[in-house]
Amino acid sequence: MIANTENLRILSPVNGIVDLTEERSHFQIKQDGAWTTTSPFLRRVSNYETFLEDCKKGALASLDFKDLPLDKYFSSFQKTDSFEIFLAPYSRYNNLPFLSIIAKEMAEALLEFSQMLAEIFPNARIHNFLNTSGLSFTHPDGIPEYFISKHSKKDIKQITSDIESRKLMYLGPETIFHILRMVYYLEPFTRRHLYVCLVDRKGRIDTESRYFFLNNGQSLDFIIQNFDKRYKVASFESMYESVSPHDIHSLGNFNIYQHNILVLYERLPVIRNAFPCIDCFECNTYCPTDASPYSVIKGNADDFIKSRCIECGICTLHCPSGIDIRTKIVGAKLA
Repeated sequence: MIANTENLRILSPVNGIVDLTEERSHFQIKQDGAWTTTSPFLRRVSNYETFLEDCKKGALASLDFKDLPLDKYFSSFQKTDSFEIFLAPYSRYNNLPFLSIIAKEMAEALLEFSQMLAEIFPNARIHNFLNTSGLSFTHPDGIPEYFISKHSKKDIKQITSDIESRKLMYLGPETIFHILRMVYYLEPFTRRHLYVCLVDRKGRIDTESRYFFLNNGQSLDFIIQNFDKRYKVASFESMYESVSPHDIHSLGNFNIYQHNILVLYERLPVIRNAFPCIDCFECNTYCPTDASPYSVIKGNADDFIKSRCIECGICTLHCPSGIDIRTKIVGAKLA
């Protein structure tokens, strides 16, 4: 079952009834069957054209850059171009162990994929961090611009420009996971992992790993059945983003192009009543790119280095005055 949108092809993994949600933002699927992964590894000889066709048929999207179909992403790099490819070990918030999943379930496919990239783009320089030992994740290592800057020793501004001009290709582990599933197991992008994080009344996070491999458009009613007794409020945003809370009974359907984390709260997070800045400089101290978020708070926009800012949210998280610095930064960038 296939439905076309302007930028992406949405595939239904099972037989069922498909219709648009009320806001017409995505399709919801009322399923009448089940879909399980049973496909064997299929060794394939792919070239540039067949690989792009696989990306298109599988409705693959970059899970590192928002709203970017993979066939369009890869086709923006020409076969004879000289550029750099970064195979990164972390997803944006690194909630799930994708490297472990790949190593356990698809090690042979990963090796084939690495070789295929080298053959498709013979002039590209590949930086493979997937098997690099000694790396330890700390936020924002999973943000493409930051990861590349950190390991190439180049300025964030230059990295951003190189990504936009297609001098750099970035593939995180979740994106690679779904590429392998399509190319070597012929399983299109119809399922995605949803990480569920629990936060109690005092704001303490339950560190137990909970994640579900769900079909696109699948109802999230099972969340209500499993967590409703204690957890009443939900958000699809991470701890580093501004929370848009939902009643747990109004979660709707799973959208694989938008959702990958679900935070459940025992109660609605306390609204941050901002106090005046106390000039503690914590925001600048913890800023991983030295963009000077303090300047935004003080109204010194000229001193804020917006080209370095990756909107990671760390400044907001550490502000003792409760100032939503991240939101102010977004506004300053638009000004």
